[in-house]
Amino acid sequence: MHSVFDLSGRVALVTGGAQGLGAAIARALADQGAAIALVDVQAEAVAAAAAELSRETGRAVEDHYCDTRDRAQVEGCVSRIAERFGRIDILVNNAGIHRRGTPTDFQPQDLEDVLAVNLTGCYHVAGAVGKVMLAQQRGSVINVSALGGGLAGLGRGGSIYAMTKGGIVALTRDLAAEWGKHGIRVNAIAPGWIRTPMTQALQNDPQRAGKVLERVPLRRWGEPADVAGVVAFLASDAAAYVTGCTIPIDGGAANVIALAME
Repeated sequence: MHSVFDLSGRVALVTGGAQGLGAAIARALADQGAAIALVDVQAEAVAAAAAELSRETGRAVEDHYCDTRDRAQVEGCVSRIAERFGRIDILVNNAGIHRRGTPTDFQPQDLEDVLAVNLTGCYHVAGAVGKVMLAQQRGSVINVSALGGGLAGLGRGGSIYAMTKGGIVALTRDLAAEWGKHGIRVNAIAPGWIRTPMTQALQNDPQRAGKVLERVPLRRWGEPADVAGVVAFLASDAAAYVTGCTIPIDGGAANVIALAME
């Protein structure tokens, strides 16, 4: 019996796929039957991740080096993937970086770097893959926003990062409006505090980490698998009538205030 969660015969392109959320998301999609194209700017790391994923899941997995800030590189990479697999059914726009700074005290290069990767790069990939999906008249795009900026203002010098993650939410809504009539769904996820390399410094600081978890009703760190499962849902036919949404994956932090009464 066919499951609405089954991704057999579909091809997923995952950016930032060498580690962390990208690697976990690729694993979840492969577990549901998808062939995977892992894209990352870390050539050796993404090659190792692809080899491991293929060996452990038995799926077709390819690694592709690409700097998503470069439109020409993106278009060439996407063209090769589409030619190799014959289609691209799922895009997970996950590549991103974080730099701290405020409008009154920041390094201009930090601003340029975060905008280039988190927003411009996301736009480049969406456009290149969008051409393939428009030709197919079918596809599912999942952009990766964040709790900070995507859903809530957190402060802590995160305004540059937050600005880009808010932009991804706006991009998601507009692409969903533009592409829905072509059978393409566009959604975003907004992870909170997830146990990944990007949050390693916070994880290693018990005092700061404790204060963070006080804001999370579920009182634990999110795991990459918690995020990957939601992405697999959005990629599948189980979410066939879901588009233009940004889904929080944050243990309730954005929408719940848990008051201690005892």
